Amino acid sequence: MAGLAFLSEVGKQGMLLSQFGIQITGKNVTNVNTRGYSRQRLDVNPVLPELLSGFSMGSAINGDTLRRVREDFIDRQYWSQTSLQSQYATQDSLLRQIEGVLPSSNETGLSTMLDEFWSAWNSLANDPESTIARTIVRDRAQTLALSFNRANREFLAFQATVGKETQAAVDEINNLATQIAELNKINPGDNLDLEDQRDRLIDRLSELTNVEVLRNGDSISVYISGLMLVSGRTSYDIEVETTQGENGDSYITTIIGGTDHVINVNSGELGALLSVHNEALPELLDRLDTLAITLADKVNEIHSAGFSLDGSTGLSFFADTTEGAGSIAVNSSIVSDVELIATSDTLGEPGNGNVAKAIADLADTDVIGNQSIGEYYRSLVGTLGNRIQEADFLKINQDKIVEHLDMQRQSVSGVSMEEEMTRMVQLEQAFTAASRLVTVADELTRTLLQMT
Repeated sequence: MAGLAFLSEVGKQGMLLSQFGIQITGKNVTNVNTRGYSRQRLDVNPVLPELLSGFSMGSAINGDTLRRVREDFIDRQYWSQTSLQSQYATQDSLLRQIEGVLPSSNETGLSTMLDEFWSAWNSLANDPESTIARTIVRDRAQTLALSFNRANREFLAFQATVGKETQAAVDEINNLATQIAELNKINPGDNLDLEDQRDRLIDRLSELTNVEVLRNGDSISVYISGLMLVSGRTSYDIEVETTQGENGDSYITTIIGGTDHVINVNSGELGALLSVHNEALPELLDRLDTLAITLADKVNEIHSAGFSLDGSTGLSFFADTTEGAGSIAVNSSIVSDVELIATSDTLGEPGNGNVAKAIADLADTDVIGNQSIGEYYRSLVGTLGNRIQEADFLKINQDKIVEHLDMQRQSVSGVSMEEEMTRMVQLEQAFTAASRLVTVADELTRTLLQMT
């Protein structure tokens, strides 16, 4: 009878484990399209067989562990490469927005304004006593100065916008870190769905910044560039410190809250935002200021040595208060009276256009290193264009890398309908076989009882 009882117990265990396996398989099928879901498996192992009079009575089975099918090495690669992908995509988007401020072929762009400015001076050199030609020079100069002012204003406004996006990204990182710490408290090792949820939070965190994840049993720790963001049940906030520059721009530093530890964010959306805010935009603003200051200084140097129609001299064409692209303006005296524009290099010769010609010749003169003002501007635009091409190239390549890693990840953790349905059939057959074993044990028991 002991052998029949053991046989019945083996059948019962088989039925229970098959039933549980069917439930798990059904859950996998239900979540086939759920992003971030890891398919689940029940590890089944034999237990030690019972002995009766020295003979083995067969082996029962036992469901030891319900686990997620997950590969930690692939996850780490995926998080690392996703961070770079997000960085390149964000850089590409931001740089393209910057490009709109400095169009190279737009009719209202600085390049066109500069060409029209030099052309106006050349026309005035051919007819220095013409009021119309003088008015055109003044108007073109004002338009050019306003174009510089607009570009500077839009750069600063865009930098402020990037600063707000940086703060929003930091706020999201802090929120994610808090959620991860809360999940660590719950001990998600007992709940596979919570483990998936925690990994989805890390997926998003890796899009925002460069992270390193260390698993300690059922808990995890998260680091950014070696500095701890999450340690078990504790999370540490990131803070943003902004320093204002003299020319209106700003510089952002990210630190661990309550400390002076600066976080070196080098990838992810936050890395791209900081790079554009702290490096790309200040460089463009600085080069734009160099362009405006050089233009004003060189024109004023020639103009102040010349003579106007009334014989006056020593007057600057651009305002002496010019300190950069944001402040360049035409001298208010010239705005009011175009006859004050100096065209002659000799007193008493109003028909002499040598000064106007010298200013027009600045268009082809190397005044910024070995570049003319126009070449310097085109170099500025070209450098920006090259950065956009580089970011776009890196983004396209990184998309392929992440796509390949995602496929690897899905091949391990994703749900395959074909595999799950095959497993469902196998479990159903196992359940049927186990139930028959119970039936056989019951029938044998009945037969033995009737014989006694």
